[in-house]
Amino acid sequence: MRMLWPPSEDTPQSEHVSGTPSPDRSPSGNGSRANHATATRAASPALEFRKAVKRDAKLRLAVCGPSGSGKTYTLLKLATELGGPIAAVDTERGSASKYADIFEFDVMELGSYDPRALISIIDTAAANRYQVLCIDSLSHFWMGKDGELDQVDRAARRMQTPNSFAAWKQVTPIHNALIDKIISAPLHVLISLRSKTEWVLERDDKSGKTAPRKVGLAPVMRDGIEYEFDVCGDMDQENTLVITKSRCPRLAGGVFPQPGKELAEVLKEWLGGAPVDLSDVEPRQVVPATPGEAKTEEPKKTAGRSQTAAQIPQELASISKRMCSPRGVVKELDELKTAIEQLAGSTGVAEYARILRQHGVDRPREFKLAQPARLCAKDAFALLEELRSNARENDPKLGLEPESRADGADQPLHSVGPS
Repeated sequence: MRMLWPPSEDTPQSEHVSGTPSPDRSPSGNGSRANHATATRAASPALEFRKAVKRDAKLRLAVCGPSGSGKTYTLLKLATELGGPIAAVDTERGSASKYADIFEFDVMELGSYDPRALISIIDTAAANRYQVLCIDSLSHFWMGKDGELDQVDRAARRMQTPNSFAAWKQVTPIHNALIDKIISAPLHVLISLRSKTEWVLERDDKSGKTAPRKVGLAPVMRDGIEYEFDVCGDMDQENTLVITKSRCPRLAGGVFPQPGKELAEVLKEWLGGAPVDLSDVEPRQVVPATPGEAKTEEPKKTAGRSQTAAQIPQELASISKRMCSPRGVVKELDELKTAIEQLAGSTGVAEYARILRQHGVDRPREFKLAQPARLCAKDAFALLEELRSNARENDPKLGLEPESRADGADQPLHSVGPS
């Protein structure tokens, strides 16, 4: 007779070999099912929670921007500050090697961009004990030769169907395997992404002439790629990095002109964490709760404040992100002015004008670069928040918080204040 379950310590061996049930077992089917369920629970591994510990964490960073925004330089600068040795995957025909006189790194130049090749490259970099891998750019593995879109087209032709939906069933597992490899690699992974670009016309108020300017839009990659990284940011033509997503609280909504050492120091501190002796960390056994046994604990507070780290307001981060063009600069600063005027009248307008002069302009359209305009908007937003706080103290019923639209963006600021 084939033994279905290994004998337990307290069960005689003969009982398993012979088909005779023991006296305390029911010969009925219900008894067999009950015994089977008991054996299954005994064979299942114990469920345990352990204290969360951040140790030797590895960074996953993505930088998105149009050509000329400084993506390659930024990756190599941050990699150098994080500490080498550094490996770089160059998909742009030797563009990374042009910085070999500034940074020390090893490079691999590719002419074909099969995602499965990149999986092998990541394994090779880890095996050779590189500390940082720069991938410049990941967009090529999406839209380049032998990239994911190319493979979908080939699969659709093989299937002799104009519908690419079935072809994606072959390519999606490859994409998922690449993402899994990136986020599980035992080294820092820094990537760049090309962005779809748009040209806008800027007018010089002094000369009256207009000139075209390139601004970046969405990244050239599969939708949702930003969810896979610890830190994501957009770069503009002034080489300014605007953080659009961050798991590091100190970086949320941050703006970094020509990012380098300052940004890297924050990242290193965040990745390091506090050393913990894991031998002293006892696992906690978890007993599956039945409905009605679940308990909800109140969130703990320390030193009179929430444990949630302070972050830059999401509203300010959204404003900063939208100030990527001259039109966006004027629009956002005008809306800040309107919101301030609604709360403080002419006094608020005068204070807003003082902030503009403090930043060297009389009108928002006089800003020539996005970064000075963002710093001005930060001061104007601080004034607005102070006015909102004062208004809430006077009348807590006033609706002074920004509303959310269906698309997730904030409502314009002038719709915020009291009517």
